[in-house]
Amino acid sequence: MRKDNEITGKPTVLKELNIGLIKTALGEYGQATRVEIAKMTGISQPTVNLLIKELIADETVLCLGAASSTGGRRAEVYTLNQKKSAIALVAVRGSYFEVSVTDMELHEEQHDRIERSREESCNEQLIEIVRELVQDNRNIGAISVGVQGAVTNRGEVFAVPSVPEWENYPLQATLKEQFSMPVTVTNDINAAAAGYQFLHPQTENMIYLYTDGDGIGAGIILNKEVYSGSGSFAGELGYMQLGGHSVEELMHDRSTEMDFATLLAQIVINMICMYNPEQIVLDGGEESTKMIDFVRLECLRRLPPGAVPQMDAAQTEEYYFTGLGKLGRELMDRDIRVI
Repeated sequence: MRKDNEITGKPTVLKELNIGLIKTALGEYGQATRVEIAKMTGISQPTVNLLIKELIADETVLCLGAASSTGGRRAEVYTLNQKKSAIALVAVRGSYFEVSVTDMELHEEQHDRIERSREESCNEQLIEIVRELVQDNRNIGAISVGVQGAVTNRGEVFAVPSVPEWENYPLQATLKEQFSMPVTVTNDINAAAAGYQFLHPQTENMIYLYTDGDGIGAGIILNKEVYSGSGSFAGELGYMQLGGHSVEELMHDRSTEMDFATLLAQIVINMICMYNPEQIVLDGGEESTKMIDFVRLECLRRLPPGAVPQMDAAQTEEYYFTGLGKLGRELMDRDIRVI
């Protein structure tokens, strides 16, 4: 009987598994010698030596030269070639597409704005845009798309008023079929939350709140990963109930005596009680800083001091594309698993 930790399969599959382990190790640690790679991955030293030669030959891995001497022969140090692969990023807006190409370090190599066409569907135009990106950048290895709507864990889009044709549409599967490469489709606020966390790596658990005064939503990060819930409903704060009314109703009910900052404070307090995050980030436009200061004071007044997280005001646009890039890079960094 095969043991749980025993890996079996064809030699070509095992080779790809080992290459994936080496790339993941170098991606996590930045640089390492062949001996260190063998220890980190559990791959035999002769196999590591052979695969490193192959990865250098196709420029997936670069040799940085000899490490500092420890008294014996100096070992060579290796790192991933971050320019070897690129990620295509597309943010689908109400009237235009915003397009970017980044390397694996999320350094932007290209950025464009393309107006939505009235002569073809949004889907047709998106596929055409991505096809041109892939043709012009042969090293693109993943596609990351952000939409202003809800997205299931399978990449199906719904509740997306800016693109009615995409209601309950399997966008991720469609793009995978078209381009035969990894694809991720995500909600814009979740992407912004992922981007903020990437640029603030010390934060493992956070709530990223976005409101334009008309609607409200949240991106939730748990253990450094976007949490969307079993039905991709996590963060849909408009449905949250307060005093027998939904948050969306309270936001639009001008007869209520509750001002928006007070309503926002109640929402944040409830989310702190549920998730106990280290960080709350608010994007509420120009009023963000004023509102976050008020919310912080309300939290300190109503909650135990140790339960009140750090709070920050931010602008979603600063983090949106970083988050799309992070999510796209994760597709290319994942370990290969044999089942």
